[in-house]
Amino acid sequence: DHGRVGPQGALGGADGGVNRVTIEQQGKTYRPPHLSKDQAIVMQEGDRIHVSTPGGGGYGDPRERDAAAIAQDLARGYYTPQQIEDKFGAAVSSSPRGDATADLGND
Repeated sequence: DHGRVGPQGALGGADGGVNRVTIEQQGKTYRPPHLSKDQAIVMQEGDRIHVSTPGGGGYGDPRERDAAAIAQDLARGYYTPQQIEDKFGAAVSSSPRGDATADLGND
């Protein structure tokens, strides 16, 4: 159920994340011992259940990703500039208009 190990990546792609369930009850946080399921949890008004589901694993070496696609992901807020550098090995710069570009340094 991907509670301990995320979906595997392929051809050099990173593994996906794991699913997480967190329950907030009366100011306390509870994580089910079975990672993604539990039973007999009595919820009260104001309590919250947070469910984070994993995406799939990555496909291909992220350092070979197209720079324009990386810049688009940055513009959409999917990654921070630091995450872009760490994950894709790309330096992020901005144009005078504020457009972000990603330089993979493959010149």
